Amino acid sequence: MLFYHIGKTAFFLFYQMRLKAIILLFLIYTVNSPLRGQSREIMIDMINHCNNLQGYKSRVEKIERIKGELIKQVSDVKLARHPLRIYIYQLYPKKGVEILCKAGSNKAIVNMNSFPWINLHLDPYGTLMRRNQHHIIYDSGFDLLASILRKELAKIGNDTLGRIFYHGIIQYQGRPSYHIEMRTPDYRLVKYTVQENEDLTTIARKLNISEYKILELNDDIDFYDDVKAGQVITVTSDYARKMNIYIDLEYMLPLYVEVFDEEGLYESYGYTQFILNPPFAADEFTEDYEEYNF
Repeated sequence: MLFYHIGKTAFFLFYQMRLKAIILLFLIYTVNSPLRGQSREIMIDMINHCNNLQGYKSRVEKIERIKGELIKQVSDVKLARHPLRIYIYQLYPKKGVEILCKAGSNKAIVNMNSFPWINLHLDPYGTLMRRNQHHIIYDSGFDLLASILRKELAKIGNDTLGRIFYHGIIQYQGRPSYHIEMRTPDYRLVKYTVQENEDLTTIARKLNISEYKILELNDDIDFYDDVKAGQVITVTSDYARKMNIYIDLEYMLPLYVEVFDEEGLYESYGYTQFILNPPFAADEFTEDYEEYNF
């Protein structure tokens, strides 16, 4: 009888513990459900603000993984949209490099601030300007990220459980920001067959992934146009395994973003000294502007 009562008591305690665990999980799920919904609304609001942006001035620190090494670059950037115009003054690693680029032009003006002390006119899609860069200069700003996130939200629909996490309001560079984490549990490497008239950039836009990542995954591909129809290549199923997105409460813009793949940190972009929609002089995106050294 003693063993019977001990066994009965143990079973009762186990049952109570199991019931409490189930109730706790239920409470966590129900409490966090509004937060997941809130996260989605915050993301949509952020995307809309990216689309309505007229321009900005900012110090931009980007870190990109190139051939296994994290490479940092710091620049002062001016960007105006409609039409797109970009000026970049590099502070690190090579101070004094200037780049001026306008949408519709097939050349960017580059001052290397070194020998031969002349301005170079380079193809934004060419090897010199894309070397050791994840993105082309035309992808500066928030448009590409907004496009990636918009497509990702459409893809997952309302199935946000285990995919979108709201971590509250934190401080980024002294500014209150929403911290939202996006995960892709089924992120993986897959095979893709190149179609007619496709290159790595068009494939990346089609699949909502990174073209540099495709280049990195395929040793037999030398450059972004080095593919042909019928060729089978390795790509990722999604842009990232995980993203940390810090959205400034005042601007509702993603002023800091971390992107992770299967190897760890893939790229990050941080914006400080940010000025939203500043007035630009009529000649501010020309090489004759008095503050430039072209």
